[in-house]
Amino acid sequence: MNILDFEINDISMLALQTMQSVLAKNQETERFAEDGSGPLALASALSDFFEIASVLENGEQSVDAEQIAELGEYGLDLLDRLAHQTRQLEIMDQRGNLARIYASLAVWLARRDAILDNLEGTADGFAMLTNGLSDPRELAEICLLMGEVIDAASEAQQADVDRSNPWRPWRILNLNAGIAATRSLDPQLMEQTFEHLGRRLPHDMPGFLADGKRQMATQDIPDPVREVMDRFTDKWPDKPPH
Repeated sequence: MNILDFEINDISMLALQTMQSVLAKNQETERFAEDGSGPLALASALSDFFEIASVLENGEQSVDAEQIAELGEYGLDLLDRLAHQTRQLEIMDQRGNLARIYASLAVWLARRDAILDNLEGTADGFAMLTNGLSDPRELAEICLLMGEVIDAASEAQQADVDRSNPWRPWRILNLNAGIAATRSLDPQLMEQTFEHLGRRLPHDMPGFLADGKRQMATQDIPDPVREVMDRFTDKWPDKPPH
C-alpha cells in the first residue's frame, strides 16, 4: 500500500469511508442536528468538491491560480469540518484515515500549483503518518512529499512571523520533514532537508540537532549519517561558543 493516494478518486473513497462512519454514529447519537451544517450537508458538500476536483484532474476544465487556491481552501475547510465531527463523535478508528486524506489532498493540490494557507490538519496528518513509519525508504518518501506541501505554502505561512505557538503548522510540518529525513538514514536527503530547516526554522535547529544526536548515541548508525549530523551540529551548536 502506498503511503498516500495521488488520484482524486482514491482520496474521495477514503473521505467516503470516514463520512459514512460519521453518518452512522450521528444517526445513533444525534450529536449533530441536520440543520444545514450537520453530517448530511457535509457529505453533500464533499461529494460536490470531489466531483469538481475529478473534472480538473481529467483535464475537462482549466482553472487559473486564484481558482485552484480557492478550491484548495474550500476542500481543506471541508476536511476540517469532517475532522471536527469525527472528534465530537469520538470515532477514534478514523484518525489514521483522516491523516491520510489530509496529506494526500495537500499533495494533490500542491502538484496543481495551489497556494496552501490552511496547513493545520495537513501538518497533524503528516506527523501521525511519519510516526507510524519505520522503513527508511518510506520515511524518505514521506519527507519528499512533505517538501512538496511546504513549497506550496502561502507567503504568510512561510514568513513565520509569530513564533509564539510551538504547535503552529509551519513548524510542525518542517520539523517532521527533518525527523523523517533523519530516520531515513539517507545522508544526501538529510543534508538537503537540514539546509532547508536552517533557513526556515533557524531558532529550532540547535535543539533539533541535539535531540537527533542524543537518539543516535545508542544506535548503530552508518558513519556517513553521523558525519552529516556532526557537521550540522557544529554549524548550529546547542550552546553558542563564548
